Amino acid sequence: MLDYLILNARVCTGRLEPAETRPVGIKGQQVFWVEKDAPARTTIDGHGHILSPGFIDPHASTGFGYFFPQAADHKLYQGITTEIFGNCGTSPAPIGPHLVGTMERLSGEIGFPFEWRSLAEYFDQIRERLQFNIATLVGHSTLRGGYMAEWKELQPAELDQMKQALRQALQEGALGFSTGLIYAPGCFAELDELVELARLTAEVGGVYASHIRDERNEIEAAVTEALTISERAGIRTLISHLKAAEKQNWGKIKLILEMIEAFNLRHPEMPAAVDVYPYTAISTKLRAFIPKDLLQDGIEALRVKLQDPAVVARIEDWIVLRDYDLSQMLIISDEFPAYAAKTVDVIAAEQGISEGAAMAQILSHSTETWIVYHCINQADIDRAILWDKAMICTDSWSYPINAPASIGQPHPRSYGAFTTYLERYVKKLQALSWEEAIHKITYLPAEFFQLERRGQIADGYQADLVLLDPERLQAHATYLHPRRLSEGVINLWVNGQLVIRDGHMLDSTPGQILTPTLQRV
Repeated sequence: MLDYLILNARVCTGRLEPAETRPVGIKGQQVFWVEKDAPARTTIDGHGHILSPGFIDPHASTGFGYFFPQAADHKLYQGITTEIFGNCGTSPAPIGPHLVGTMERLSGEIGFPFEWRSLAEYFDQIRERLQFNIATLVGHSTLRGGYMAEWKELQPAELDQMKQALRQALQEGALGFSTGLIYAPGCFAELDELVELARLTAEVGGVYASHIRDERNEIEAAVTEALTISERAGIRTLISHLKAAEKQNWGKIKLILEMIEAFNLRHPEMPAAVDVYPYTAISTKLRAFIPKDLLQDGIEALRVKLQDPAVVARIEDWIVLRDYDLSQMLIISDEFPAYAAKTVDVIAAEQGISEGAAMAQILSHSTETWIVYHCINQADIDRAILWDKAMICTDSWSYPINAPASIGQPHPRSYGAFTTYLERYVKKLQALSWEEAIHKITYLPAEFFQLERRGQIADGYQADLVLLDPERLQAHATYLHPRRLSEGVINLWVNGQLVIRDGHMLDSTPGQILTPTLQRV
């Protein structure tokens, strides 16, 4: 007997094939095609709504939120049943000796228990707490931060330690390797180091995901570097949250996609892909907008440097050189009320100081200050999202949204990226059919990350399913109110277990840790 029989739903399988109204059954953790009169414990009338594979988010950050209840509500209400974190060079493990102090500080500030060093130990800590499926990459900055004494001077023995830690984490179930090449300490890495780590990842079938070195004036060179790493290491590569920021770079996405397409023609065995979020504002740390060498001695040393007038002058020159528009840069960290929910130019005017001095002052109070910056062209985002190898991501916040000690505010994409994507590109613009749109958020990421029996509705596949009402589908999160949940998901199953019923979240933790370990043994 089936556990669930779903009738009268328009079934989008995840593949590029027309939706059909046909009965679907769930038994245990698996989905099956069945007859409409198949016996079942529970029968659900789909009322003409869309039944889809659960959505897969290919880009999240640290994974520290799973120690707290309701950690995934904001994603489940978007239809997401699987999240891949460890992106942008930052992962929860492995934790090398030089990173222990930072992790202990974060544990105290955020409130999660830090009781692991290896990836296997981290998995053991969260295994029974998961509302949905998770997987992780190994962060390059996590490796560098844990095993390097001086960020700008990589020693052979340190590279060996990093490789050993990466190898162990891959054996313990990581899907691949990620970089965040605009952030310290990853930004100090040279090409050969990245190729060597990526090659080790490729040897066990892992992938490479990169927040590239520059998403602004030097984006062409940064994409070339990512594709060079892919070519030299023989690894499948994902360019993270593709964008061309600042007005002088608007329009470059067409060229970037042509570069990737040319690469894929040369290397059909390992085609590169991208993920994109459907917003024209980025969210990152304010310190990403100062000269990188100011970070070479570590984050703590930056506070002292910011008191030097010569450093402030360098920041002012950097703002001009990079052509930042600080009237579009909004502070979303709320530790200091004098700065919260204000743009940097307004703060400068209120303080009677230059914009460079204002940036230095804000960072001297907190080097962890987060901002939202409106600097992306809508036409570029549309072009990137509609590219056939583009997946959709939340690029969700690295700090847990549900931790007892909140650190600032997230970008609305954490709560609304997938809903906003479907609203804009299917309902409003009609640029994608439902079948095409769902393909990008189910089949494509499952195929890229090689998630076995996920991303499709097919006999014997895992029963990660979402029943959604297109008429009610709506994102409510905004830049000033980013914690508002999406609506439109009627029912949602994770591994055959109901997690959302009639639009209401249940107390359920059926999520699994997805690893490729069995394939690698």
